[in-house]
Amino acid sequence: MVHEKGGLRPKEPARLEVALGFPNRYPVGMSNLGFQAVYGLLNSLEGVRCERFFLWETGVSRTLESGRSLAQFSMVAFTVPFELDYLNFLEILHRARIPALASQRKKGHPLICVGGPCAFLNPEPLAPFVDFFVVGEGESILPSLLEIFQFAGSKKEILEASVRVPGIYAPCFYQVSYLPDGRIEAIRHKPPAPDRVKRQWISDLNSCLTVSPIITPLSHFQDMCLVEAQRGCGHGCRFCAMGFIYRPVRHRSLDSLSLQIQEAKKRSQRVGLVGSAVSDLPHLEDLCLVVASHCDGLGISSLRADRLTPSLLKRLSRLGMRTITIAPEVGSERMRRVINKTVTQQDVLQTAAFAGEAGIRQLKLYFMMGLPEEREEDVVAIRTLVENIRQVPGLRKIAISVSAFVPKASTPFQWAQMMTEAELRRKMLLLAQGLRPLKGVTFAGESARRSLWQGVLAMGDRRVGQVLWHRQMEGLTWNRAWRKVGVERDFYVHRERSHREVLPWEIIDHGISKAKLWAEYMRAKSVAG
Repeated sequence: MVHEKGGLRPKEPARLEVALGFPNRYPVGMSNLGFQAVYGLLNSLEGVRCERFFLWETGVSRTLESGRSLAQFSMVAFTVPFELDYLNFLEILHRARIPALASQRKKGHPLICVGGPCAFLNPEPLAPFVDFFVVGEGESILPSLLEIFQFAGSKKEILEASVRVPGIYAPCFYQVSYLPDGRIEAIRHKPPAPDRVKRQWISDLNSCLTVSPIITPLSHFQDMCLVEAQRGCGHGCRFCAMGFIYRPVRHRSLDSLSLQIQEAKKRSQRVGLVGSAVSDLPHLEDLCLVVASHCDGLGISSLRADRLTPSLLKRLSRLGMRTITIAPEVGSERMRRVINKTVTQQDVLQTAAFAGEAGIRQLKLYFMMGLPEEREEDVVAIRTLVENIRQVPGLRKIAISVSAFVPKASTPFQWAQMMTEAELRRKMLLLAQGLRPLKGVTFAGESARRSLWQGVLAMGDRRVGQVLWHRQMEGLTWNRAWRKVGVERDFYVHRERSHREVLPWEIIDHGISKAKLWAEYMRAKSVAG
């Protein structure tokens, strides 16, 4: 804590003491605005004291503020934004000597809670370990939930009361049965739990302050203070979860953002705007003027090429941005139609030209590989696009980052299968070799094996959680763990699902019908040609 600025004044012991954790290293967790926002929210509630923990390199599971063991808290909560941190989640519980399986925890053990995007994308791989999930945005759920925890009695009474709170999913109230071929037969609920859990959100972002309460040079953003600009994305890219699980799209007003910038200035002279579609803010240029009047620098994670103008890029350049990041995702117009990405090749080239004229010298480009309906020529088209961008005057460096397509729950591509590991590697190599002769261009490709494992966790059911348990807690090899549970990895990632199949995450209701998502999936196939 010696490196931290800002922070919250520690409370005296409270009726409810919560340990809030991020299942990764400290620099990763402290770079996550959602985690920091929940920490601030919990400590603002009457009768609640919250302390932080991470996956410490020392091998212990203790909180940062007091050094107490996690087992001493009433509740141990996790913010989980990324599937590949599931093993870290189990490791932290193991270090704290808290039984990982919810069914094995008795009186005196803390209740285990999980929130964050994974909690309302597909919580099922973690269901065997978690007492309840927060399905939606914490501001709309946590105050009511924690009031129950402060005054309820036994674990059974707490869980029965909690499932009456909109947005709480307690897996123990749901039973999953399977068909002989491994698919889910049915998901049955027990009262008082609802048959489906409706995701919750706050309608007015302006009603809450979302600014990093703590700044540390050890985070990935160093001394930058993060400020939430908006939530959700209305563009409807068929692969992207953020466009479906954070609906409706909400933008903060300029007045609200100005107040947040002033709050951020108390902690840092550099501000980072966070959101799924920051470039859609109707007042982004005016906001740049506000930042310039209060701070010395501005950072934005990613921008849409069809939203950038010469004047906006010049303002960003004056605020110290020397690199901008855009995500064409694919190289061909055919694939843009397949994924419903309305940014054109001309938009990308024009943005590159505007950036060069504004004094921005580096461009980062994000692409995906292994998408449904992808062909060999689509991979070659990425190289052609990058070569055309390289001809733009003023740009000195172009950084290419390529990830593998991983299907996400509650998106039109949730039925799609993943490309094999061998084919992903072959295509990554094909692109890398094509880009190698281009001066000033760097290439970084995601591991095919790592991507497939993420796909298993993203598409998995409770049996995948059992595999995790056998691997992490019993020390079995992955192959032995899969055999012991009686399922195969390929079942989750190398088959296309049917429209009628019951999907593990159908417990969660995002307000978008399965029929509508299927229609979008069929539309993607029809435009592929």
